Amino acid sequence: MRNVFILLMLSLLNFTNVIGQNEKQYYFELNGTINADTGKIILIFFSEFVSNDLNELEAQIENNKFSFSGYITEPQGVFVILDNRFRSSNFILDKGTQSITLVTDSSRKVPNVDNRIMTNDYPKYKEYFGELRKKWDEFYGKDDSLQAHYNYNIPNTISLNLKKEYDSLCIEDNEMLLKYCESHPNSFFAFWRLVHLLKWGYEPIYDSIYNALSEEIKGGYAGTVVCKKLNDGKQLKVGEEFPLLKCKGLYNEPFNLDVFNKNSLTLVDFWFSSCYPCRAQFNKLRTLYHQYSTRGFEIVGISIDKDSKREDLIDVIKKDKLVWKQYWDINGRETKQLSINAFPTNFLIDSKGIIIAKNISMEELELTLNKILQQDN
Repeated sequence: MRNVFILLMLSLLNFTNVIGQNEKQYYFELNGTINADTGKIILIFFSEFVSNDLNELEAQIENNKFSFSGYITEPQGVFVILDNRFRSSNFILDKGTQSITLVTDSSRKVPNVDNRIMTNDYPKYKEYFGELRKKWDEFYGKDDSLQAHYNYNIPNTISLNLKKEYDSLCIEDNEMLLKYCESHPNSFFAFWRLVHLLKWGYEPIYDSIYNALSEEIKGGYAGTVVCKKLNDGKQLKVGEEFPLLKCKGLYNEPFNLDVFNKNSLTLVDFWFSSCYPCRAQFNKLRTLYHQYSTRGFEIVGISIDKDSKREDLIDVIKKDKLVWKQYWDINGRETKQLSINAFPTNFLIDSKGIIIAKNISMEELELTLNKILQQDN
């Protein structure tokens, strides 16, 4: 009799859980118009932050119209692409029926969406960040002009000044986002902005931004994922000891923290074989390595290539003459656990294994090496 009672209770709990899960599923319908007669349009979700493994939805354009429908558990950050020739900026998909208007010559811009969040929350966000947006536009305009003027080979001094301006704008952006969340804790748009920022790695201010948000947002599925990513990312903040990674060399030699103790400075570079920006920096890294490797500088490359890409990885190492240490985090398992999502990502480590810089530019790296290691010349 006791066993029957336990079985009945377990069945009741399972039934309750199913009902609870169903109650959290909200139907959405997104009806769109676009200035294109035909084509396949795709609604892209940030699948890592979606509880029901929703990745993307496809729809055909007919008479300048299209439609998506499905279920979500909470407001979702999404974007749309059209035949790989148009991409909207991120916007928020809410429950219920809503419409979207797309203009193909406004790529990378936030589209007009008439749901609760995009009509009430987003305008406040947009107005608050209006002046900063102008600063970003001016910066990118200046960067594009200089790149074209110097045929994409900008002198180091100019590149360093651009990097300083970029870093200053990032700091201002983060500080403004924190203030905005403190005064608008229920802003889903601000929350998904934080999700976007986490793509580029952890910054200490992100903890404060997250904590300023409402319990409703933090308690959602995406909120709990962000919380975990913040905790994971703290392992790689400046001032922390670089962790021991479970990755191996191409011939199964294990990654070892001793490499830091044997050198004054070590650059840990995360990359993969089909990443153009990753490979674009290899020429400069080779030059710096040959110049400073005998003075206490080492480079450790960690590739996140898939298991099926071993031959491509080996081929790139040979073609690009990567003579420094190379390790392979197969399928990026360890890297993902550390919330590294953008590539290349690098960390400069001192002889005690402490992270002293993150995502240092090649120009900044050269200055640092010259300052710290030149005395040993």
